[in-house]
Amino acid sequence: MILLIFSGSCLLTVLGYILIGTMTISQVPQIFKILRKRSTLGVSFCSHLLLLQASSSTVAYAIYNRFPFSAWGEHIVLMFMFVVLVCLLLQYNKRPVASLVFMTVYILCMVLLLWPTVPQRLVQTLYLLSMPAMVLSRVLQMYKIHRTKCTGQLSATSSFLCIFQGLGRITTSILTTGDRLMIIAFAIGSLFNVLLFLQVMFYRRKTKKVA
Repeated sequence: MILLIFSGSCLLTVLGYILIGTMTISQVPQIFKILRKRSTLGVSFCSHLLLLQASSSTVAYAIYNRFPFSAWGEHIVLMFMFVVLVCLLLQYNKRPVASLVFMTVYILCMVLLLWPTVPQRLVQTLYLLSMPAMVLSRVLQMYKIHRTKCTGQLSATSSFLCIFQGLGRITTSILTTGDRLMIIAFAIGSLFNVLLFLQVMFYRRKTKKVA
């Protein structure tokens, strides 16, 4: 029994579910910060839209390839959280109608993407596009911070948890799915998440010194 509990596959499954549990709350600090301040200052709309594309593509790709849920499950939660964030960004920029239109279009797109008869090439292409989308999302967010010289309502906690998720997923992807696309995507995402977190901490300290 002890050997079964501590076997490699069991430990990987446990790690996978720990990551899912952690990432369930990863964007909660960001959502609460925007709601509390009633402002989206410093938070890039395009960045979160691209992150939503990356998470949605990952979910579709993993479901299509029937990967174990423990290897990608947190992306379902992230997908919903990014939808909430995009809607909040539209709402607090006084575009409530655009928020409703976005929700409707997004739901329709996801239904079509998860339809059983969807071509494999389409799913794979969208997943390949999620890699440059992830990079561009981080670049856009870093550029916005650099341009405004402050982090605004961007949550450092959410940024740090994204690093944890990415590094953990590199390990689980190597040892469970072995899918090169997923490994590369998580590695690239982790690198840019680290860069973003360092930038956030730099401007946080700079702001405190000025204050």
